[in-house]
Amino acid sequence: NTSCVYVSLLLHKTVNMVAVGKSGSAFLGWAASQGIETPLDLAQRADGRYMTCKEDIAATDDLLRIPLSACITADTLESLAERLAYEKDLGSKSKYAPYIDVLPTLEGDDERPSLLSLPRFWDSNRLDAVTDGGQLLAKMKNDERKDLDPWALACVDSRANFLGGDKYSMTPILDMITHDGSVPTRARLNEDKGFAGSGDILCLSSGKSYAKGDEAFISYGSLSNLDTLADYGFVTENNPLNTESIGVNMMRREPFSITVYADGSVDSGAKATLRYYLANEEELEIFSTLDTKGSGLGILAKPLSDRNEVDVQSFIASTLDEAAYDARYGAEDAEKDGVVSLYLNERAKLLDLAIQRIKYKYPDLEY
Repeated sequence: NTSCVYVSLLLHKTVNMVAVGKSGSAFLGWAASQGIETPLDLAQRADGRYMTCKEDIAATDDLLRIPLSACITADTLESLAERLAYEKDLGSKSKYAPYIDVLPTLEGDDERPSLLSLPRFWDSNRLDAVTDGGQLLAKMKNDERKDLDPWALACVDSRANFLGGDKYSMTPILDMITHDGSVPTRARLNEDKGFAGSGDILCLSSGKSYAKGDEAFISYGSLSNLDTLADYGFVTENNPLNTESIGVNMMRREPFSITVYADGSVDSGAKATLRYYLANEEELEIFSTLDTKGSGLGILAKPLSDRNEVDVQSFIASTLDEAAYDARYGAEDAEKDGVVSLYLNERAKLLDLAIQRIKYKYPDLEY
């Protein structure tokens, strides 16, 4: 039997390479003793480890075969963080000590990157520089867990993968493979087929061919720049999976969000909400007449009238324009902070694309 696996990992940027170090060598020996099989080699740069190919690898080949017994698992991300903290406290007595010794630390050292690059550890001045309408702060507040060890939670949020069946895992080696959103990553769980005849095996392939010496990549999944910034501390330029959202508050109306997708289109839910909110009495009367069977959302999926639709598109364009302005000038102010500047520039770029699409359809639109 197989079940789907959704991976979430930490990106390591390309910088000068250094040796894998003493802890890396110890980890490789431990991995082999646990029955982990991979055609990949561990390598290291100044900001973290990554994996290269020891041989030519076909797109259908596995990059990794690892017994779940070699992974730290739990039923929830919270309980996984608690277990990781427990295993760390055991020190050398933990079965997973060589793996824990290669995980990032809060402060970082010569062999391991620092988790302080994650926004959850930024100071207030740096967070204030993120002029995204409060999107990053809102996500961090929603994800915050003050009752959990901050190091363990940061490791889990940035490295754990979902195994299906209400189970999560910290998976050695898998969490050291660099992200590429264009790679069609596939994962499967082979149940009760261990190397010794028992145990479950997690298998991972990247759906891409490699030559010996190439760096290996896998995809995180459908993550926006906000997702990767909040949980991993990086932003991808021209992210084909990026989305941007803007919170909207109108007087005497329920708050809602306008979401822009990677192609510049605006979510239909926001447009339906605005069609209702901006409708005049005549349009509301027509709407209430048609909505006799509770099909209001279906009716609002299409324009109520030419007048109403122009107002809707004008409101959206105006809102996007203001948010793009804030992001663009925030990026200029943060030009020395590469991550923040890129995040805001990419936000402004996508919002501008959405405005261009609106103006193409409504060239005389005023906003």
